[in-house]
Amino acid sequence: MDNRGRAFWAVLAVLPLLVQAGEVYRSVDAEGNVTYTDKPSSADSAVERIELPPGPSAESVRDTVERNSAIRKAMEEAQEKRLEQRASREERMAKARKALDEAEEKLKQTKEIGEDDRQTFVGGKSRIRPEYFERVQKAKDELEAARKRFKETRGY
Repeated sequence: MDNRGRAFWAVLAVLPLLVQAGEVYRSVDAEGNVTYTDKPSSADSAVERIELPPGPSAESVRDTVERNSAIRKAMEEAQEKRLEQRASREERMAKARKALDEAEEKLKQTKEIGEDDRQTFVGGKSRIRPEYFERVQKAKDELEAARKRFKETRGY
């Protein structure tokens, strides 16, 4: 929490003590305007002293400060936990995205037919070996699994 936040909470805790200090007077002038002050006004207006209820006790103020401190600490801990969870989720997302990209690249490379993937017959004819199709299918399955993990990590 920054210094402005700490100052705000300190002023808020001390405010009840400031309110109870001094006396309050209510005055009504000849035109009917009401004014509240800490000193009686001029003699040409009706002045009435207002009794204020007593402010909070020192124990009550201390309890309030302690409660505010506990709340502030809980808020800071919750914020820290949220930041840790966000960082962890972003790390999992990055790993899942990288695995997905790698699986897509592997499938792309696997689909390229190499010299060893062809079986040549007498007469010059050739065909693609069954092992090629098995490798491509395996790469497709790995890509689909990577997509599924990525979606699960994103929460879809």
